[in-house]
Parts: sequence; C-alpha cells; structure tokens
Amino acid sequence: MEKVTYFSEIEGISLERMVRQGKFDMRINHFHNEYEIFFLLEGERHFFFNNRAYHVKGGDLILVDTNAIHMTRSASDTETGHDRIILYVERSKMQEFDNKFPHLNLIRFFQSHYGVYSLTPAQQNAFMTMYQRLQNEFDNRGRKYTIMIELEIIQYFIAFMRDSHTEAPAQDPGGLQKDSKYRTVYNIADYISEHYFETLTLDLLADTFYISKFYLSRIFKEVTGYGVSEYVNILRTRKAKQLLEETSLTISEIASEVGYQSITYFEKVFKVYMTLSPLKYRKTLNIVTYTNAVNPSAPEP
Repeated sequence: MEKVTYFSEIEGISLERMVRQGKFDMRINHFHNEYEIFFLLEGERHFFFNNRAYHVKGGDLILVDTNAIHMTRSASDTETGHDRIILYVERSKMQEFDNKFPHLNLIRFFQSHYGVYSLTPAQQNAFMTMYQRLQNEFDNRGRKYTIMIELEIIQYFIAFMRDSHTEAPAQDPGGLQKDSKYRTVYNIADYISEHYFETLTLDLLADTFYISKFYLSRIFKEVTGYGVSEYVNILRTRKAKQLLEETSLTISEIASEVGYQSITYFEKVFKVYMTLSPLKYRKTLNIVTYTNAVNPSAPEP
C-alpha cells in the first residue's frame, strides 16, 4: 500500500513525498531527463546505479544525475515500508539556473557528485527545512512564489557544496559471505556497459566470467533489480535517445549503432522505455527546437 502525502509542481520542478507500507520494488522510470534528489526519512532501501549497489538507510540522501540508470527496491523480504521525499528538477530548469548564475555550475556538480550521502542530523534538518519552505511556497502561492521556489533550491545546493558530506561507498549489506557475489555482478555490469552494442548472450557472459548462466542470471537480478537482457536494452535505449537528440543519423542507422539488427525490434524496445517510438521522440525534439527558435527567451532543452 502506498500513500502520496504531498505532491506539487511548477514548470520544471516537482516535489513529492510518499509513504509505502510493506515491500516495494521500482518497475518504471529506469532513467529520465530530470535530476532527482531522493531523501529517505524512514526505512531501508537497496539503490542500484552506476553499476553499483548501495544500502540506503533513513537519513540518507541520493543525488541522481539526469539519464542515470537506477533502480530502488526493498532491502529485505520482511521490509515494513519506507517514507521518502523526491525533488525533481528538469534539465532545462537546471540549465536555466546555471545561465542565471554563471558560476553556479549545478549541472557539472551533479555530473561529478551524484551518489549516496549519509547526512548528519544537522544536514538532515537542513534538507527538511528546504522541503518545508518549498511546501509552504507551493501551497500558499504568494507573490513571485515560483522565484522563491527556485531560490530555495539554489540556496540549498550552494550550502550543500560548502558543507562537508560523507559519500557512502558501494557496499554489500549482507556481509563478507556475499562479497564475491557483489563483485562478480559489478564486473558483469561493467562489462555489459562497455559491450552493450555487441551481441551479448547469457552463454557468452557465463563463459567470460566462468560461472553458470543460471547462477549469473539469478545473482544479476538479485543485486541490480534488472534481468540481463533488460539491462542491455536499457543501455541501448539510453544511447539511442542520446543519438536521436544529438545527431542526424537515421532511425535505421541508430538501431544498428546500438546493436539491433531489426529496426522493428529496436522501435518496440525503445517504446517500452520511452513510451514513444524513436521517430515520434525525434519529432518532439524538433518541436522544442522550433519553439526556441521563434521564442529566443524560451529555456534551452
């Protein structure tokens, strides 16, 4: 059971607090265009991104870079639930912040400092103070409230940059007995990330890492939350998305570039993760480009 205890948004920024009872594993939004600031108030979670697993506890903050592949899931089968807050900031809005304050460099900060942070009680209070101020601005909608919301976020991250934070290392929450399993999965995930555009099969991976394909499949899902084929498809889709945004390659050329021999299958997989076909996704990019061309004051995508 889940309950959204708070949600509000303005253009480019949304704030959500949710309480979930019992076990929950994320099934959607493996990567997205927003920057994600995830704060766990209560409970425990497993968080997987950048090919590493983290055991997240109440009081931990996770900064997720835009388009980072990530998964959050239950820490155990007996999990009683969790309470978390997520602040989403779209890339265009973050770029707007950096444009207004040229030395802020929030985009660069997220690129180099994404990860899990174990906050001190004072740092936890600082985050909750920002959350309460944002909620107050969202709810009251006083004069210039959108500017106040933006300034609260900017002020928080300036303080975050100034403060000393402890970044949590990728860790095995199960003890030394599982160390080799986690290291094996990390190596497999790294290998897939480097070779996703090639033909990858369970047999090939099993031979490469000298383990049975059944064991490989089981531990990969257990540690990452993804099936092996699913992880390959997500990596390919993310790269295809980038090529659609940044190049003039045809859909067929992009399909081949990311490792698909069938353009039909590529389009099917892309739609699973992006909800749009590659062609329709590219058309949405053209609409944004045209809008910015006729309205120079519009934020860049």
